[in-house]
Amino acid sequence: MILDVNGYFGSWPYWPMKGTDPNAILEKMDRYGIDRVFLNSLRGVFTDPEEGNAETLRAVESCPDRFSPALTFSPYHPGYEHFISLLKEKQGCLLKLFPLNHSYQIHEEPRVEEVFNLCGERKIPVLIPYRLMMSWRLPIMNFGSMGGVIEKFPQTHFILGSINYLFELQTARSLLRRFSNTSLETSAMMAYREVEKLVAEFGAERFIHGSCIPLQNPAIGPLKIKDANISDEDKEKILSGNLLKLMG
Repeated sequence: MILDVNGYFGSWPYWPMKGTDPNAILEKMDRYGIDRVFLNSLRGVFTDPEEGNAETLRAVESCPDRFSPALTFSPYHPGYEHFISLLKEKQGCLLKLFPLNHSYQIHEEPRVEEVFNLCGERKIPVLIPYRLMMSWRLPIMNFGSMGGVIEKFPQTHFILGSINYLFELQTARSLLRRFSNTSLETSAMMAYREVEKLVAEFGAERFIHGSCIPLQNPAIGPLKIKDANISDEDKEKILSGNLLKLMG
């Protein structure tokens, strides 16, 4: 089984991109053996979190056996109370935050604190992408303050997404060492033998497969895990087992 914690759909504003509607996502999933993906609408990333969540839920309802919801919010956007209701009602969802796009600091916003406490209570993982996709052209988050955030919410599980190598991986490794409530999503792990080196250092339990479908080629996500020089048991944990355990 292959689960994908990091998927999108909808209109991409930076350059032309085909195959971003839910039906096209399903075709790609079938082609590359991805059984289920956590989707969120790009409308929620760029313009309207509330309508983006509505689009996400409609996509999930259209194919509940293959799609799961990744909800997002901005503390400054109308509809905060409705978003809290969604988090309390929805089963099997995760939270995905985009502070760069929504113009807030995670460690300075009281509503984010309220949401993180709720996620801890309901065992909803929180995925925070370092960048939207693996492109040096896109802005990146400053993860320097994430240690204080993760430490403040020990009951909440944080997934660090779209981490590549060098200084950003150095920061992610430091967070993995310090906090057991932290995992690393694999879509941007592109250094030579990076998967096996990190598994040897931290154990396979700390990593969750993501492809960043359709913004990146979804064939690469599973392939880098399957071709890594690690045990079949560790591959299974990264491809599906860790996320299944995390989602209860």
